[in-house]
Amino acid sequence: MTEPQTPEAKDIQTSGGNYNEQIGKHYIHAETVHIYETTCNPSDPSKNNGKVTASQKQLAFAIAGSFDEVDHAKLKVILALLQKNSGDATIEIIRVEEGSIKIILNGSDEGLERIKQLFESGEITEVLGTLIKYVDLKELDKKSCLIRDIVQNGVECQNLSNTDLQGANLSRADLSDADLKSANLSRADLSDANLSGADLSSADLSSAYLNNVNLNGADLQGANLSGADLSDSNLSNANLNRVKLSDANLSGANLNNVNLSDANLSGADLNNANLSNANLSRINLRNAIINSSTIVNSKWRLVWEVVTQGAKGRNLSGTDLSDANLSGADLSDANLSDANLSDANLSNANLSRINLRNAIINSSTIVNSKWRLVWEVVTQGAKGRNLSGTDLSDANLSGADLSDANLSDANLSDANLSNANLSRINLRNAIINSSTIVNSKWRLVWEVVTQGAKGRNLSGTDLSDANLSALT
Repeated sequence: MTEPQTPEAKDIQTSGGNYNEQIGKHYIHAETVHIYETTCNPSDPSKNNGKVTASQKQLAFAIAGSFDEVDHAKLKVILALLQKNSGDATIEIIRVEEGSIKIILNGSDEGLERIKQLFESGEITEVLGTLIKYVDLKELDKKSCLIRDIVQNGVECQNLSNTDLQGANLSRADLSDADLKSANLSRADLSDANLSGADLSSADLSSAYLNNVNLNGADLQGANLSGADLSDSNLSNANLNRVKLSDANLSGANLNNVNLSDANLSGADLNNANLSNANLSRINLRNAIINSSTIVNSKWRLVWEVVTQGAKGRNLSGTDLSDANLSGADLSDANLSDANLSDANLSNANLSRINLRNAIINSSTIVNSKWRLVWEVVTQGAKGRNLSGTDLSDANLSGADLSDANLSDANLSDANLSNANLSRINLRNAIINSSTIVNSKWRLVWEVVTQGAKGRNLSGTDLSDANLSALT
């Protein structure tokens, strides 16, 4: 066998920093491991017209563990070792599968045979500190053939919707305008691939490696990209409506003019990302990572601050929070008077003592019925309204018109009724505690109608406009 030409080397590092590993008799250090890009030597008889003649076989080996234990950088370390020891720089990982960790290789016949011999002779007995469970050299299976065909020839005229490409190595493949609807690409390596204009709607790309990929204009509506690495990728003009990007790496990504409405980016890394002109309506940014270099509209930077850091006691009066996903946010004691909350999501938010006076809330605003009522009371008034038995605890009702209203048996504990108009209000058996903020006149009225005033000295007391009906 003619020795392959040694190509230019590239150093690597793992996601966790420097990587050191004893593999069989060899010691691997990530900063010095060389990852070889396959090149062609025209004088090599194992190549045809400048192209490597790949084997029609595949070599599979398995080690104990799970997918989560082998990241992209560690696979590169394994590949570098196998290329070096086989003397074949054309050896490539076709795909990685579950069932322990199953790694499937392709390359020249000689290279695959050499690796099989290394495993079977005991020269290489383990990888990543884990014993090799088995080695199997056989004809390329249908999935491996498809992966190799895609990498070598692209996908012109192929319908790959619903196709199983889990763990496939499609690095640098031309998948432009490909039909990959609902395809399984979880944990696939798509680094440097061209997916511009591709249809990836509802596809599973969870934990996929998409570094530096071109997704310009791609349709990813409803796709699952949770845990995926999209660092430095180009997603400009893509449709990411309802996409799952929780814990994804989007650092340095170009998201210009992207539709991210209703997308979940909780825990995503957006450091240095470009989100200019992006549609972020109802996007979930809880615990996302954003730095000063992240390009994002000031409105959405504020939304991120609110859901990630909280806004307890913050003055957000007059702020535009329309279409904002504020679910679960701490807005207690915040001032949102005159704020625009149309189409916003306030589900499970802490709205204790929030000021909602004159805020804009519409039928599409998602908010607990209790707080929608509070908003109605402080914005529209509740003159003569029947609020008997209503839970208004922790409500900020300051300045509200509650004249002639029926609040009998209502819960007003910890509520703020300062400067509210309580003329002729019915407070019989309402719950008021020491933390309820209410004028002393109306606290007295409450005591009288709820506890009675038999024998009590109320000489000189102001009980004007008080509702003392049915007093015993």
